[in-house]
Amino acid sequence: MKSYGFGIIGLGVMGQEMAADLAAHPRFHVVAGFDPARPKVPFPLLGDAAAVVNDPRVEAIYTATPPAFHEAVVRLAVLAGKPLLCEKPLAHTIPSARDCCDLVAKSKLPAAVNFSYAARDVATRLTHVVKSGAIGDIKGVHLHVRFGSWPRKWQSDAGAWLAQPAEGGFTREVISHFVFLANRLFGAGKITARTIERGSAGTETKLTATIQYPSVAFTIDAGIGGDRDDDNRFEVKGAKGDVAIVDWSQLDYAGDAGASLPPTSQLDALADMLDGKPHQLATFAEGLAVAELIEALLAD
Repeated sequence: MKSYGFGIIGLGVMGQEMAADLAAHPRFHVVAGFDPARPKVPFPLLGDAAAVVNDPRVEAIYTATPPAFHEAVVRLAVLAGKPLLCEKPLAHTIPSARDCCDLVAKSKLPAAVNFSYAARDVATRLTHVVKSGAIGDIKGVHLHVRFGSWPRKWQSDAGAWLAQPAEGGFTREVISHFVFLANRLFGAGKITARTIERGSAGTETKLTATIQYPSVAFTIDAGIGGDRDDDNRFEVKGAKGDVAIVDWSQLDYAGDAGASLPPTSQLDALADMLDGKPHQLATFAEGLAVAELIEALLAD
């Protein structure tokens, strides 16, 4: 089967992790990359983002730059006519997110936003439980998140932007994944309650909120505190039982979570997208919908 050559723009923590994952997958290989920090990586680093996008060996683009640069990469990819996987959030402002969405829609190129619960197996199985009616009518959805510090310890070299309010903060970086999942499960949501506290850097230290969906309320309780880097639980409560994703990848459910279903993964879905097949990756329109909720949660 065809192996797609990727160009990677942005080689911080996430970019290097994705580079390793792509290289380990039989459907992908990494051709070139760009990051102004010039990290040591096992593939050529080119002079700028445009050089990567326009390299004839590069068949698809992945960008893990800070969010303020996403729109520029989207424009380069669209101009070059190359498929794109953009790290979340889609952008750090709503106008930029809308521009990204419009560019991709007009180009009709394969493009997706890298929300980890789009095709991740644990989310596929939670969705199966919820949609099958196994836990009955849905009574509520709740997200509990705590961070020992922000940025998390493993992100210490990821860039100062993560700790600054213009682009960073845990709401954009983490809460957005769960808002995406709630949107996928329950439709379009509207914020009906919110409290936010900010630290000296200007980024949030505590967030509580309610997002009302057509059939259920989604409550969020997130903040800095505790002795763990990352402690999270996304729980769907039903009339007949509950199902939850714990610490990103563990499914907490006593019943059948789709044992007969084939496993799913982000990279397998990415291969389907590039092959022109149906896939479960997040569309740019979904990325915009998440950005609208996230930026409303963060608004002064």
